[in-house]
Amino acid sequence: MTQHGPIEDKALPSRLRAHVVTTGYRPSLHGYDVQSDLARNYKHTDVIFTSLVGELPDDVVSEAFAVALTFVSTVTVAEAPAHAAVVARVCGPRASSMLSVAGTALAEQTRELLDEHAAILPKLLVGALNGSAATFAPRSSDERGAVERLRVALGGFVRRVPALGYDIRLDTAIIATLVACGLRDRELVEVAIVSARLPVVCAEALAWRPGALRDYPMDLPRFIYGDRNVDA
Repeated sequence: MTQHGPIEDKALPSRLRAHVVTTGYRPSLHGYDVQSDLARNYKHTDVIFTSLVGELPDDVVSEAFAVALTFVSTVTVAEAPAHAAVVARVCGPRASSMLSVAGTALAEQTRELLDEHAAILPKLLVGALNGSAATFAPRSSDERGAVERLRVALGGFVRRVPALGYDIRLDTAIIATLVACGLRDRELVEVAIVSARLPVVCAEALAWRPGALRDYPMDLPRFIYGDRNVDA
């Protein structure tokens, strides 16, 4: 007996539609020729931006986006994604397994970060923090110095990031910069951060030999990943 339901009874398309990349040996990305245009004239961060936004950034946004991704790229082994990737590597699976662990852990870390900023994301879109700034104040003088280095690296673009006029912590400042670059949806910010961090996390794991269990400190102190002020 043939089963019918809401899906089976509906007329469905017979082809899967490509929204971003055309197929073939001369692909295009949102209409831009990948091999003759993007590869020859643009940075990889421009390609990431174009993938997410649908159009190339202008020169000012291009530089700011690259700066933001560089600032957000580092993840230490004292954070869950890098530590998990190292453990996966030491246990000796294929590189693809280590990569899967790293990507999943990074996605969860970034989701948590954006959850923490959920209340102010709409304010970043309109360029204001108002009474919320104190909640996202720097956690140390060292972090305040890092935010100042971000302002310097952004140059004139800093005027497009009103949140940088407040005394805020580094991750908040980077998120505000990404929003100012044109990543208007939370999902786009999440993907951009994960794409920046994944190579670094994998590099940390690849520094270990598969099966090097004797080199891994089994009696580690307790890790508290949620608090970056606690030494692991």
